[in-house]
Amino acid sequence: MNIMFILLIAVSLSMDAFSLALSIGTTSLEAKTSLFLSSVVGIFHFFMPIIGSFCGFMFITHLHIDAHFLSSVIFLYIAILMFKDYKEGESDTFKLSLVGIVIFAFGVSLDSFGVGFALNSLDSSKFIAPFVFTIVSFLFTFAGLTLGKKLNSLIGTYSILFGASIMTMLAILNFINFVGH
Repeated sequence: MNIMFILLIAVSLSMDAFSLALSIGTTSLEAKTSLFLSSVVGIFHFFMPIIGSFCGFMFITHLHIDAHFLSSVIFLYIAILMFKDYKEGESDTFKLSLVGIVIFAFGVSLDSFGVGFALNSLDSSKFIAPFVFTIVSFLFTFAGLTLGKKLNSLIGTYSILFGASIMTMLAILNFINFVGH
């Protein structure tokens, strides 16, 4: 598998992390939290495809877990927290706990788990693609958080409503994909 192909997969896997990071970035996360969140997303994008390549298709068929359903629940949960913080007037900083960061990273990395199944059958080092996924997802997450922060400075507290709305739309779209299966 050539590096351009891996890079295109990495970009497509990182788009959901970017859009969600954009909405969370509107909540004025601290700089070190943004860096930590981006790092955890990158780490998950490294290990999820590796785990996926070892588990194979039978794992999914026995557990009957649909990634779209799980993602929609996670996105909706984050949106509710954001709407709640806005309503309570806690829009200056959005505290994302360690558990919240792990749930966020897991949610945006589920698709890379599925890609891991395909990586098992392709001729390439099993660690080159996950390494590229890690770097690209880190960069996209950090860029989304940074752009979200800029958006917050432009439109103020309404940016949190914008971010929560994006989360809600993504939750609905993932649920529609789940129902459509």
